[in-house]
Amino acid sequence: MKEKIEVSKALIENENGEFLTVQKSDSYDWKAEKWELPGGKIEDRENRFQAGKREVKDETGFEVANLQDVVRVEVKEPGGRKPVVDCWILHTTSFSGEIELSEEHQEYRWVSGEEFLDMDWHRDAGYELSAMRYIEKYLEK
Repeated sequence: MKEKIEVSKALIENENGEFLTVQKSDSYDWKAEKWELPGGKIEDRENRFQAGKREVKDETGFEVANLQDVVRVEVKEPGGRKPVVDCWILHTTSFSGEIELSEEHQEYRWVSGEEFLDMDWHRDAGYELSAMRYIEKYLEK
């Protein structure tokens, strides 16, 4: 049985209402050239906001602030009831710096909500789509 992984992903929104997406490098087997949000595993002694800030900095070079909860999604093992991924989707419009992608990613794009839903996401990034589909409702709360 797999141990549950906790993940923090960031919806970084620019002044045009577009969201930052990053494309996995072609060296990532089944994730190669697939899109995702910046973010990753929450490490020991980190909360979701600290992990989000660290992961965004590591993957994009951006400093982010004022991260806010959008939604928490549990991804369960196929056919099972046990959650294997506990993913926090966080939102911010507060970021600074220049894009400098890590070796993990090969490209980035700023995309509208409609474009976001039509991108070629890797299979583990499905939880990001529900967050985008209902982003306006989530942010109203």
